[in-house]
Amino acid sequence: MTPKVSVIVCTYNQEDTIGAALDSILAQKTDFDFEIVVADDCSADRTPAICREYAARYPGKVRAIINEENKGIADNYYDTLYECRGKYIADLAGDDIWTDPDKLARQAALMDSDPSIVLCHAAWKYLHPDGSMTFSEDHAVPDQDYIVDGAKALPYLLQHRKDEVFIHLCSAMYRRDTAIALTQKYSDFFYGRWLPCEDFQLEVLMAASGRIAYDCTPVLAYRVGHESLSSTENPAKAAIFASKVAVMTKKLAEELTFDPALLKDFYSRQMLFAISRAFISGKAEAAREAVSATSFVAPELPARARYVLFAMKFRPLWHLSRMAYKIARR
Repeated sequence: MTPKVSVIVCTYNQEDTIGAALDSILAQKTDFDFEIVVADDCSADRTPAICREYAARYPGKVRAIINEENKGIADNYYDTLYECRGKYIADLAGDDIWTDPDKLARQAALMDSDPSIVLCHAAWKYLHPDGSMTFSEDHAVPDQDYIVDGAKALPYLLQHRKDEVFIHLCSAMYRRDTAIALTQKYSDFFYGRWLPCEDFQLEVLMAASGRIAYDCTPVLAYRVGHESLSSTENPAKAAIFASKVAVMTKKLAEELTFDPALLKDFYSRQMLFAISRAFISGKAEAAREAVSATSFVAPELPARARYVLFAMKFRPLWHLSRMAYKIARR
């Protein structure tokens, strides 16, 4: 039978967590068929073997796609989307878990009830290394269900106003047909190594396409305290990620003819963070990304930030400035 829901699980070097992620999906209670399409992006550990084991153990329920070459986060995700057969798409990262066994059933019923809803999402919690779970203190966690015109959410999404609207895609469900149409209309936002992530562009363009619903029941445990693409523990990675997010945000805003004046504060905050992380990292790639992104989004920066940008263009000056910074921090 054709599944009603397809669950995308993109994974890379997650041998310690992928089993728990897949088990949490298999624990879903539904009166309809669903499939799990797990795509390993050329992991160097046992993750591919574990994915194959689950596919063999649950034939017809779990399909494993094992990439022989690394595609990158966006290409891997959207290639997997095209492999999905369900009317609705959900996804879960290979290091997170679903905590509510009724997630798929409840969200599919909501989507069935209103064809104008293109995406629904839900509350979620952080999963800490000690096993405890807490609500986020810096992301919006409304305590009431709602359905809104996506156009009303769009300004908050583009401004990255996490205190107002924050969609965690691993808590969400969306319409496959709508997503496929968006990947074809806006292909540059869905394919390419320049993309820092796979979720933000989909959420923004989905919001521009229809209504967004929210379920206040927590459904996701988002694992923290480990290395990730956006991890602030690694200053070079954090600088590169923040820089690319700023660039992608501006390109999305231009595509949707969003008022650029409303994004000035975001660009300034984002690039101040990226510049500081690049400076501290001492990594040339991080500096290049920060300098290039700052030039593209053209934020208003304080004099100190402008000096740091200038210093990072010249390795000896950058080295001396970092030494002075470290001395001042002692």
